[in-house]
Formats: sequence, C-alpha cells, structure tokens
Amino acid sequence: MKLLDLEFKLLRGLSKISLTRGKNIITDNKLVRLNGKKIEDSYNIYGKIKDDKLKEYNPHLRFNLKNGKVTLAKCECHEEKYDEDLGRMVICEHLVAIILTFFDKIKKQSNKDNIENVKKETVKYILDEKSNKELLDIDVVLNEVKDKNGDYFEANFFIGSKIKYLVNIKEFISNYIKKENFYIAKGFIYSYKKYYFNEDDEELIEFLEEYLSICRLELNTGNIKIFPQNIRRFLSFIQKKKIKFKYNYQNYLCDIKTTDLPISFTFKKIKEDYVLSTKKVFPIPLNKKMNAFLYDRNIYISSIKNLQSYIKFYEDLKEYGKIIFSKDTCIKDINKVIEVLNEISNDINIEQDIIDDLDKLISFKFKLTNIKNHRIIKVKIIRGNLELEYTNDNINSNYIIKRSRKVRNIESEMNKLRFFYNDGDFIFQGNDDEYYEFLKNGINNIKKMGEVNNFKEEKAFTLFDGSFLHYNLKSNNEEHTSFMFSLSDFSSSDLNKLYIGWKEKKSYIKLNDDSFVNLEDEDMTNFFKIVENLNLDIMSENNSYIVENNKLYYLNEKLNSKKYNVNGVEIFKEALNKLENLDDEKIFIPSNLNATLREYQVKGYRWLKNLSKLGFGGILTDEMGLGKTIQIISFLLSEPNKKAFVITPTSLIYNWDEEFKKFAPSLKVGIIHGDLKARNKVLDDIEKYDLIITTYGTLRNDYLKYENIKFNYLIIDEAQNISNPKAKVTEVVKGIKANIRFALTGTPIENNLIDLWSLFDFIMPGYLFSKDEFSKKFTNNDEKSKQELRIMINPYILRRLKKDVIKELPNKIEDRFFVEMTKNQKKMYKIYVKDIQDKLKQIDSRNNRIAIFAYLTRLRQLCLDPSIIVEDYDGGSGKINVAKELIKKSIKNNHKILLFSQFTSVLHKVCDELKGEQISYLYLDGSTPSKERIRLAHEFNNNEDIKIFLISLKAGGTGLNLTSADMVIHFDPWWNPAIEDQATDRAHRIGQKNVVRVIKLITKESIEEKILLLQEDKKALIEDVITGELKEDGLINKLSRDELLELLKI
Repeated sequence: MKLLDLEFKLLRGLSKISLTRGKNIITDNKLVRLNGKKIEDSYNIYGKIKDDKLKEYNPHLRFNLKNGKVTLAKCECHEEKYDEDLGRMVICEHLVAIILTFFDKIKKQSNKDNIENVKKETVKYILDEKSNKELLDIDVVLNEVKDKNGDYFEANFFIGSKIKYLVNIKEFISNYIKKENFYIAKGFIYSYKKYYFNEDDEELIEFLEEYLSICRLELNTGNIKIFPQNIRRFLSFIQKKKIKFKYNYQNYLCDIKTTDLPISFTFKKIKEDYVLSTKKVFPIPLNKKMNAFLYDRNIYISSIKNLQSYIKFYEDLKEYGKIIFSKDTCIKDINKVIEVLNEISNDINIEQDIIDDLDKLISFKFKLTNIKNHRIIKVKIIRGNLELEYTNDNINSNYIIKRSRKVRNIESEMNKLRFFYNDGDFIFQGNDDEYYEFLKNGINNIKKMGEVNNFKEEKAFTLFDGSFLHYNLKSNNEEHTSFMFSLSDFSSSDLNKLYIGWKEKKSYIKLNDDSFVNLEDEDMTNFFKIVENLNLDIMSENNSYIVENNKLYYLNEKLNSKKYNVNGVEIFKEALNKLENLDDEKIFIPSNLNATLREYQVKGYRWLKNLSKLGFGGILTDEMGLGKTIQIISFLLSEPNKKAFVITPTSLIYNWDEEFKKFAPSLKVGIIHGDLKARNKVLDDIEKYDLIITTYGTLRNDYLKYENIKFNYLIIDEAQNISNPKAKVTEVVKGIKANIRFALTGTPIENNLIDLWSLFDFIMPGYLFSKDEFSKKFTNNDEKSKQELRIMINPYILRRLKKDVIKELPNKIEDRFFVEMTKNQKKMYKIYVKDIQDKLKQIDSRNNRIAIFAYLTRLRQLCLDPSIIVEDYDGGSGKINVAKELIKKSIKNNHKILLFSQFTSVLHKVCDELKGEQISYLYLDGSTPSKERIRLAHEFNNNEDIKIFLISLKAGGTGLNLTSADMVIHFDPWWNPAIEDQATDRAHRIGQKNVVRVIKLITKESIEEKILLLQEDKKALIEDVITGELKEDGLINKLSRDELLELLKI
C-alpha cells in the first residue's frame, strides 16, 4: 500500500473532537519532537508532546506498510485497547497529532521531489561512478606530546575500510592529489579508480593538504605536529569524527562537540552574600587561548562567545571553588552576572531567595485590545534588556522567568479578573457583572502590576462615568438660560436608559454597543440629580433645556464644586456676582430710616434688595429677636413708589403699624382690620397708601376684593401660618398677585418638610416642584437628597442666630425642674394611662389620630393639675406647688417673670394661686385684642410692681417685646421646641440687659419626659436650613401604635 494512502485509513472513523484536538496540539506547538523508523514491513512513528501543565506524552504508532493495519497505538493518556467497531486500536488526540504531522512532511517531500527531477541525472551519474568503488574511512589519533621546547599535539592518520592502517599522511596526500597509486599495506594499495572517500573525509584531505604546506611534518612517522594555538581549527575539520585522544597520559575516545560546555552552576544566597559555585570537575583547556576544552571525556569547541563568557569565571571558580558577591552588590549587577551565565549554560540552579530578589527587576507591559468582540490582554515580560511575549514556551525557556513568583502570579491575578490564558493571550471569560468589576477596579490592579497601553481608545476597555460629561450654558435673557449636556457620543435614548438604571439603583448599565457606564460614580449621580431636580426630559432629541435663572445658583453649586467640562462658566460668575458680592453693589441704607441697623441687619437688607433686583423671592428666617421687621421696613422704605402688602397674625398687626410709625413715618400705611366698613374704606383708597397691612383671618374673608390688585411686594410675617398647603388661608395668601414675595418666620419648619415646600411655593411657585414631586424627591430621609435640597434652597433662605451675630446679648441659661406628682395625682394619672393603653390596642392608630391626640392631651393636663379635667378632684398638683414656690422666691430676689402654658385653664389656676398670695400679675391669651396686647406689654415693661406675666404659649409667643423680664418659666412642654424658643425670645432679644434664666417644669415618670425626647428630633428641623441636615418628622402623625404605647409607659 502506498504511504500517502495510509493517512485516510489511519484516521478513518475518528470523531471531530479527536481530530480538532489533534490539530490544536500541532497549531499550539505542543508537539516538540517527531521521529519515524521502518522495521521490515512495519513503520513506527514516535512523538513527544508537552501540554500547558508541562505534562509529557510520548505517543507511539506502528502500522503495516502493506495493508495499513495498526499493530501498536500507545500513549500515556489511555490504556492500549482495541476498537471492535472500527476493527483497530484506539487512536487518541496525541496519536492524531503525530499522524497528521508525519503525513504532512511526506506530502511536502513529494512536492520537493518534483523540483529535484532536473538534478536526478547528475546524481545518478555520481552514484553510478561510486557504485563500483569501495568506500575508505580515515581515523584520527591525537596525542599530547610533552616537549622541553613547548608541548604540542601529534596527529596520526589511519586509512582503510574494515581494517585501518597508519599512513604517512604527507605521501598519501601527495599521491591522492596526483591520482597515483599508494602503497598502504601488504595487499592494500590505494587507487582512485578502486576506492573513494566520503565528503567529510575529502574535506579533511583538502585541509591537511593546506595545513602541510605551512606546518612541519615528521617524515619518519608521517604524522602532523599541531601547535596548541591551532588545535581548535584542526578539531573543527575533524568534528564529525570520533577520535582517539591521549592527554595527560590518559586515553580517551572522544566526540568533538560544537555545543556549549555542559557546565552546571549553582547560585545561592548565604547570609546576605550571593555565592556562585559549580561542580568540582572542571573542563580542561587545551591551549592558552582556552578555545578548546576536554570535558567529560569529550572535546568541546564551543562558540567563541560561549567560551569567552565562561573564561570570565573559570580562573576564580577553579582556584576558590566559588565566587562571592558581597551584600553590597546591587541586584542589577547580579542580574548581569546571571545574563552572562545564561550565555554559558542552560543548567543554572538559582536559589529562590535570589529569584525573589531578581523579581524586583521584572516588570510587565499590558496591551488591552478588542478583537472580534473578544476582550484580550497581551502581556510582555521585561527583565533588563530582555523583552518577551508572555507565552508558555518563552516562560519555560528562561530559568529565572520560569521560577519568578511575580511571573507566576500574573496568571493567577489575571484569572481573578476572569481573563484566562489561551495561546499567548489572556481572554475574558466572565459575565457582565464581572466585567464591570474589572473595568471599575481590575484595570487599576493591572496598572499596579505594570505599564498599560493607552487603552482609552478601546471603547471595550473604558468604563464611562461622569468624567466624560460635557456641559454647556448659554444666556437667553434675564429670566432663562439654555443648558445642554452630553456623555461621550451616547444618544438621548442611551441617556434615558442610564437614568432609569440609576433610579433603579443599578451599579452599571451595559449599552447596546457593549459600552459599560458606571452609575455608582459620584459625578454621574451629580448629573442625574441635576436632571431630576431640574425636571429635565433627557429623551429630548437636541439635549437643550431652558432653565430658570433662579436655578443657576443650584447649577453652580453642582457643577463648579469640581472641575467639570463646562462651557459658559462666565454665566455662573455673573449670577453669583449679582447675588453674593453684596459689598460691591451700590446699595445704600435709606436716609429717612429712623434707626441704625446692626451689621447683620444691613446684610439682610442688602440680601432682600439683591433678590428683588434679580426678580427672586426669599425667606428671612432669623432667630426671634434679631429684628426681621426692621430689615423689611428698611427694604420697603428704599423702594419708593412701589406698592407693598404685609400679612401678619392678628396679634401682630398693630405691632407692625407701630414699627412703621416709629422707624419709617414717611410711609403711608393702611390697616385693613376690624369692621367691614373700615376695611372697605382702606381698599377703596388703596392708591393713597405706600403699603397696606392685614391679618391672615381678615384676608380669608376679603380675598375676593384683591382679585384685580397686583402688588410690587408681598410680605407675610409668621409665615408658618401657611405651612399647611391644604388650608384655606394658604390658598388665599398664595392667590395674591405680586411681583416679589418675601416670607418672615423664625420657624420655617414646624412639623415636616412640606412646611418648607409650602413657603417656597409662596415665594417662588414651582421652584421646588409640585408637592407630590417634592415629597418623592426629598422626604425619604436619604442623606444625598437632603444635601440636594440644601443646595437648592440655600440662596433663598437667610437665617442668623443670636449667639452668632449679637455678641453683647446676655446669656440664656436653661434649666429643667423635674417635678413629682402628688400621691393622688399619680394615682389618677396611672388610672388614665391604663384606660388609654387598652383603648389604643383596640383602635387603628393611623385612622384615629384625633382621638389619640385627645388621649395624649388629657394625660398632659393630668401632669399639670387633674382638677382641670376631673370634676371634684382636690388631690393637689405637684407642678403648681413647685411653680408657686419658684415664683415667690424669684420675686423676693427682684426677678421679673414670664410664665407660659399651652392651657389657659392651667393659667387661670395659677392666677388663683397668685391672688391667694396677693401677687400682682398680668394675663394674656388668644382672646386678648391686638391693641390690648401692646398696652399690656408696655405696662409690664414699665411697672416695677408687676413681677409676673402669665401668657398663653401660642398667643404670646410672637410679636411681644418683654425685655424687662429676666426669667421665663415654661409650665408645660410642647411638642415643637421652636414654639417654646419663640416664647423665650420675648425676653431674650435685643434690648435685654440681664442674663435670662429659662426654667422648664417637667413632671417625672410621665408623658412629659417622652415629649422631651421628641423635641430633640424636632429641634434638628429648625436648624436644618443652615446645617443642611434636613430630617423628615411628622411627630404625632408619624408615630406607630407601638411608639404611641411607648409614650404612655410610666
């Protein structure tokens, strides 16, 4: 059977998997050796294969040349067995590899045969000429000769076929050249017609002819004298021969090798020194040039470079057995030593400690590329001047790199990143989550390992984030600005997809083009917050949006806090200059103001002026007692010929009137309050007035009369009166037409953040979106949302605290007096608590808020004096007893006292006690007319005989200046501490000359102690506008049934 026809038969019936695996072994260069041998009618193929794990396979196939039958199929990967179906031995992928390679070589040789046909006749002629001749061989014997004039070598030559005879080489060569017969031995005469030499021997004869012409010949023996300096050249001509060599009185049968000396070296670290050593048996140099060596019974004429490298170490190693490099030798020099050793030998045993030291010199280059949607990382290993591709062959061929922990670690680290080695490349084989993690953190890990190419051009290796965002601003007019943005080359549809993903709190989004976008990135979150808080429709095709100029300060805070790519930054600067650079503005205090403003009041006045100039509203929320009224009066006085409308609580309307008369008498003020006729008269003559003042209650009745009136300025005092968006009064106030609106309040948030929204809905409708949108964005207690809200409201809220701006104001000392209930009072309290607890367990706390609040109110009243709700109770009140003693003692010490209570019924009880003690007092509650309030305040401040003023908390908490008092008693705690603080500020305000002592009476083991805890949460809301720590509370309306029961615990 023809050899080429055997391939089909041998591979017949094999699976595609086996064939593919066999081909992969060939293409991956894992087949490192292939031999073939014919024995009689059989042919043997031998192979050697190394896989990625360096496991070795030695497949052996034997088949009959005549019938193609496989008689042997051995491989380490399986036991030899017979396949009954195919009628032959089992063939594995390793055997497939050697079969394919073997027949491929035969095919190539067949093609060569066609090319060589032209030469066949010449070759046939040569073969025919030699076919009738007998082949002779030349043997060489080389001896060392000791001579007093200098040692040399002597070469003797033996010629023959089976038996070799010593010849006089000079005479033989002479006859050989002349083609003359030459007598060699009895019965053996050389004739060129009868004998011939192979090509190697013919070359040797030519060399000897040349050599004899320049060297001396010992005629008596027919040998050649070779001087040591010529021994290498001589040996190179006989390198294919095995020679007999006598040296130093010993006989050797030597091969002449041109390979490197098979020397082994050991490099160890002993203590801190580097020690190089080798075997005790050293190569013997055959001349002073040391270009030929006798070693291990063979002669070596290695490359000159190899030998020159070896000579550098030879003398020291031979003399001392080792070479020591001190600890001061830098690792770069040790590396150079090893590089030289690599030129000498492949057998170098380097201790791992040295390998670890050398690791410091190894670095890597990483090339990240995308080929046919496969994410690939190519690695290069750099060691000194050596630069290798990261392949198994390269690693295994370099001793140091092969043993380097650093190199070995590369594959492990790449695998952690889900990149796996395949034929010289690391290919990503993970899911999207793993690839996102690689883009986010893994690339940085690679950068720590080595140099990374400029992969930013590779989209597949780019994690897009906020750094790719570009913003553009363009001024349209005084009210609006065009705002544009883009993220790389992503479409509006892509941006919308990203926004939805961010809303769903996804970590990343993979777009249709396989780009990954990091949604956890702070700058991306910043971008989406802008989109959300400006209500931008990012599906818009042109990505251009109209933004109201009152949002520019928000945008500036969002975009200028970092170095974003923003075109049109000058628009921010211009807007900020208008609002913030107040000192640069030519704003003067009105000369006809009958007051001297404090520095902080001047700033407040200028703040109002600048906001109005820009067409914006604002909320002045200075702490009680800092003069919000005088700042507004100064502002209105500076705006001549402008109509203003001031809305106040009923209790404060005449305070405002008095303040205008006192500080701005030039302004004509109309009071719309009282009977209908008087109100209508002012409205009919409204053009006569610079401003009008009314109350919330009056406006609710008269609002239809304002439908056709538009004011330049609308100011509301105690603006918390419109904190409930659903209230009729809120609707009426917001319905008044005005160009600019300002709100004054010491408590912008009484219950929850909707209070704040309602105020902004008044000063700049729509600025904080609709109520539902606001709730959705900001009332979820999310820290980032709180920060966003603070940024949005900050330019339009001004709040100062007394402790920060009035350094001369005396201190306020706050004390809590915990009061024991009387025995009967405590008994009554426990009975009610048990009853309420039972009722709470039976009702739905969410749908019975009014009933629950009533229960809690009843408990609070029991803490004060049970007689106000329990008929015929005469068990006394611990709190009234303490209050009475406290008042008596304080009056003795010449203090003037304000006593506040939420309950007028309790105030009347206290009145009775004071009468019994013959203590003069004043009394004020919600029923007190506005003008009477002013009279009472004047009398208390100017009458030294009246030491105590009893005031209803809500009625007297605002609009009263009672700086003659230096003690404030809060008889009962209220849920919102801001209300208490407002009341305290009746005494602790500008004009106070004494330290104010504030005493809060708290009933022990009662609901009042729980109210104190709720106050702490509530207090944060009042400070949130300044600190930004916005917190959503609903107090009673937010409490669960369990929390309500907790309030009732004794």
